[in-house]
Amino acid sequence: MTDRLPDGLQERVRDAYQSAARTVQTLQRPAPMLAAGSAPRPRRMNALIPLAAAMAVIVVIGASLALPRLMTGASQNPAAPGISAPAPGHYPPFRVVVTTNDNNRESELLVESAATGHAVSTLAPPWQGAMWIDVAATGDAARFIVAAEPLSSPYTPTHLYSLTLSARGTVTGLTPLAVPTLPGELTSLAASADGSTVAYTAFGPGAAYQAGVITGGRTRYWSVPAGVIVGMWHVSVSSDGGMLAVITQSLDGGGVENTAWVLPTGAAPGSLTARARKVYDHSFVGGAGHAATVLDSALISPDGGTLYLSTTASSASGRTVTAVTAYSTAHGVSLGVISTWDGGYPEQLSPVGGMLLSWDADSSTAYLINPATRTRTTLRLRGLPRVQYLTLAW
Repeated sequence: MTDRLPDGLQERVRDAYQSAARTVQTLQRPAPMLAAGSAPRPRRMNALIPLAAAMAVIVVIGASLALPRLMTGASQNPAAPGISAPAPGHYPPFRVVVTTNDNNRESELLVESAATGHAVSTLAPPWQGAMWIDVAATGDAARFIVAAEPLSSPYTPTHLYSLTLSARGTVTGLTPLAVPTLPGELTSLAASADGSTVAYTAFGPGAAYQAGVITGGRTRYWSVPAGVIVGMWHVSVSSDGGMLAVITQSLDGGGVENTAWVLPTGAAPGSLTARARKVYDHSFVGGAGHAATVLDSALISPDGGTLYLSTTASSASGRTVTAVTAYSTAHGVSLGVISTWDGGYPEQLSPVGGMLLSWDADSSTAYLINPATRTRTTLRLRGLPRVQYLTLAW
């Protein structure tokens, strides 16, 4: 399907892209096959992606998510038949965020209290000349998977570690994983509930994007050449590590196509597009006076049976609505809209205690959504300026 972006939405995308480019210029990554000379330090964003696609990719840069303070009241919708979701458990006591300075050359890892939002531990990068770049939560509140990489040159290997915390939130261990490095630049990271499966998307080497899993000390991955696609991110994995989901972006007849894929992690290695199942795709090109829908984020359910998609739609008249919709991973059919709200923010989906956390860089409000009951609770965000955050896990 193909849409055209109305002027208002197109201007918002362009402004957001340019703002992000100014604050984190070294996040921009030109595709090696198109770049001339030395490339700027890559940081999880493809500078060659058209401005009309920026809404779909800008969340990859990262944002500040200070500890949410639940506000009174919640919006409710009828229960969602056919949608599997566990009852929400206790929220983890700590979240881990990765911060960077303004020139994106120095970073810290912060462990923050879920009760106060204050940092209880800080951790410098694991070696001189390195940067923290990503973090993923496991089902164990005391264990996270963290990633670092050298600053020296683009497309260098990513180093992966298991981070453990004490009951007070202090760092008690930082241990390289059994597969300690990935051959390329990380673009997103996730982990199964027990931490035994680590899922990732990465760029390079060989001018290709990879989606992969690390299990039992071995890596299995599926790739797509750069040029066929121009980006891959938003990886998520089911609780048992058996199902993977990612979003890819490609150029389509002068527009941009965002596609959500699901894949059993036991599938034979090879081409992602040949092995995975397409659950949703949507193409759009620039233009005024037309409706448009942008696929922003994807998150697989704990049991792997449902894929939750966050989309932002703008009508020809300019009204913008964000929706979270459930899709069957087995059949690709819609299971119904979970929640909607006016405006394009927030739209980044993250798992928290069996629920969906919707947040992003440009909103002071987030939502905690129960997909089983379609109940949405508003959260208030506070904390460090958002340009200092790269990513978070809670």
